[in-house]
Amino acid sequence: MLYKVDLLCIESGIFGVVNIRMNLGRFSFKKSQRKRMSRCDRAFSVSIGTAKPDAEKEALYSLHKDRFKGFIHPTLNEYLTSGFHQTVFDTREICVYDGDKLIAVSYFDIGERSMASLIGLQHPDYSQYGLGIYTMLKEIEFGRSAGFKWYYPGYVLDLPSDFDYKLSLGDFEYYTPTKRWGSFQRFDPQETTGSRVRSAMSSLRDGLTSVGIDFKERYYPYFSLGYMAPWQLEFLTAPHFFELAEIEGRRLIVGYDPVKRDYRLMDVGMTEDFNHLVRMDHSAGLSSDGLHFMDMLQVRRVLHQTFDVQLLLQNLVARGWSQPDDMA
Repeated sequence: MLYKVDLLCIESGIFGVVNIRMNLGRFSFKKSQRKRMSRCDRAFSVSIGTAKPDAEKEALYSLHKDRFKGFIHPTLNEYLTSGFHQTVFDTREICVYDGDKLIAVSYFDIGERSMASLIGLQHPDYSQYGLGIYTMLKEIEFGRSAGFKWYYPGYVLDLPSDFDYKLSLGDFEYYTPTKRWGSFQRFDPQETTGSRVRSAMSSLRDGLTSVGIDFKERYYPYFSLGYMAPWQLEFLTAPHFFELAEIEGRRLIVGYDPVKRDYRLMDVGMTEDFNHLVRMDHSAGLSSDGLHFMDMLQVRRVLHQTFDVQLLLQNLVARGWSQPDDMA
């Protein structure tokens, strides 16, 4: 199964995913990049080959798990295979050694004319060398020598984040909302799905407050599972919602659907029988802050849906959640 999400729900909120790529035929190494590569080439040895996770590489992965945000695969092998016994991808690895000691490894997939960077792991004792950037530069060097046209280093977010280091590598294109590629210099963060969801939820939050309706704010990292298969049940696909009431596991919530682009009042309940579908751990911040709901939710009923937040608020008032005089 392959899927691509437009949103991420991580510790600090909702972000739009911005996929980027580099044209290797137009790339040239900057002076600072050549200097970094020369320094590391002299100090360390490098091997490139088919991906072969082992105990030493798993140990590097374990050292990095704490810095990942959101969902985390329990092992490196699980990350590369998603739990299957084999993969359809041609995955390669770049290993960096200080003598016999593995100090960095990165993984990338190759296709007919493209390559996609997956993950880079570095030993913290060698942080002064910037080995994460170094292995990405070695990936680019490999791609250029192999004649690939496109280098995909994953994504950045539509707000400033730790992912922005990728943009320092060179000139990038980004996948636009019109499903075309354009220069990242023309990227507008207000055009992303993340921006639209944040704006919609801000309007809903302000509206609930203005009519005097109490709520609990919740982020829902499992929202993407609702899109991944033709389930018999309807799973919640809202990454962010406001909980109005809870009785014996059933919840009355309001939220915004990022695909249908409408506001919804819903009756939802937990579906513990399907929690086994989530084969990943999660970073400590997701479960410890009290904002993130960490069980799968099934939509029992959609009680009201509308494109207009004011109509949703009027419906809530009509149901007795507030007094009409409180309406702004």
